Amino acid sequence: MPTAIVTGGAIRIGKAMALHLAGKGFHIALHHNKSNASDVVAEIKSHDVQCRGYACDLSNLEETEKLIAKVLTDFDDVELLINSAANFIQENLEATATKTLTDTLQLNLMSPYLLMRDYKRKINKGMIVNIIDERVRKHIPTFAAYSVSKVGLKHLTELAAVEWGETVRVNGIAPGLILPPQGGAPDYLEKAAKKVPTRTHGKMQNLLQALDYLMENQFVNGDTLYVDGADSLR
Repeated sequence: MPTAIVTGGAIRIGKAMALHLAGKGFHIALHHNKSNASDVVAEIKSHDVQCRGYACDLSNLEETEKLIAKVLTDFDDVELLINSAANFIQENLEATATKTLTDTLQLNLMSPYLLMRDYKRKINKGMIVNIIDERVRKHIPTFAAYSVSKVGLKHLTELAAVEWGETVRVNGIAPGLILPPQGGAPDYLEKAAKKVPTRTHGKMQNLLQALDYLMENQFVNGDTLYVDGADSLR
């Protein structure tokens, strides 16, 4: 059975995708940082697949550069890398602290860059999926460093797709209103949905359907699927 590497796999989108892939028969190399991954690892194993957790601070580039090699000591048939780990810090341009800028760019852009590079060097098959954000089409300064990092990740996705397409397809998924922010009010999604063109919010299943499409359609390369109800076009 093939193996998928999922960063940020203990929470939110990464967790949902890891469990979805396990249900499709993938072994899972589950990256996590501070989140307790033991329950997720056990849940993944209940799908009768192998799963191993890898604790790594992806804002530390030296640690990042060791991750792919560690996975390959445990799994020998890796076919998919999902870059889902990210931070989401609310600071506009003027208010952005230097540490916020450094940590955000390293976690959201530089670490995916290194993981993608090492995936190509050491594995050189299958597909990479980067979790981007529908706001890359907008100009909202509220989460300035985050937005810059995701715009960069989209461009990186396209560059890699052009350079590596013969052996590794590289695509992105840009979620819209799917999950409330951590600590958000119980009615956050319902209130925010009023501004979305569909007047609805998405569900995690919509992102999993996008992932399935990218996996199944072998001629899609360098694309970013916007799963956002056209909110990014407002």
